[in-house]
Amino acid sequence: MQFSWKGYWEPTPKGIRKIADSLLAGAMTVSTISFANDNKTVAVIVLVVAGIAKMLSNFFTDDIDSTTTSTTTTTTTSGS
Repeated sequence: MQFSWKGYWEPTPKGIRKIADSLLAGAMTVSTISFANDNKTVAVIVLVVAGIAKMLSNFFTDDIDSTTTSTTTTTTTSGS
């Protein structure tokens, strides 16, 4: 697994996606509770930090360079 700026458009590894989504769900819960208890500053800070963390998770990619690995299809034709 590696972190790179060009990795934003590559698929995110499943483990990183699970962690990021779980942290975002937890942050949303904390933010909702903070907002309900009139801690609006805390709620906004938690949501902003969680949003930035979720975006940063998109930059993680697998170690395999997708530009060098490609599948090729071979077709054969038979003449009569």
